Amino acid sequence: MAGRNVTRVVADLVRTLPTDPRLDDVVAAVARTVGTPTRVVDVDGPSWGSLTALVSQAPHENLVLVPAAVPPLYRMHCVLHELGHLLHGDAGAPTPASVASLAAGTNVCQRDVDGRSAAHADDPTQTAGHGLVRVSGDDEHFAERFAYEVATVLLGAGSSDERAYG
Repeated sequence: MAGRNVTRVVADLVRTLPTDPRLDDVVAAVARTVGTPTRVVDVDGPSWGSLTALVSQAPHENLVLVPAAVPPLYRMHCVLHELGHLLHGDAGAPTPASVASLAAGTNVCQRDVDGRSAAHADDPTQTAGHGLVRVSGDDEHFAERFAYEVATVLLGAGSSDERAYG
């Protein structure tokens, strides 16, 4: 789906959702769309630092990894952001050693708010925190816009909550 308009991707996805959808419904719809089972896993494991979420991609399953202790609204945003990476077709990078036990042998896309890695946002050959290779700026823009647009569906168009992250 790389290169597709995010608003079109969201509209196509929303058409498959039930009335009054929940985050679990979006996860299931993305799994159907990408053709790979996808689940969200709350983890207490590694030292996350500035890393706020990962999507770990394996041939048989995608895992969206989020720290267990984040507030619910921020958790939702992070999950939606990582689902956006899946729909955009972002390939990710080899799983870093800090989460290898959680997602051994997979590739990951990451949400990293560390300003040091942001300097290389447009150069996917540069590493980000935790030894991850950054995805391109276009990929990040797609994932952020996807998270914002789907959150407005889940929270209601009049909600200002997602504006904190979008």
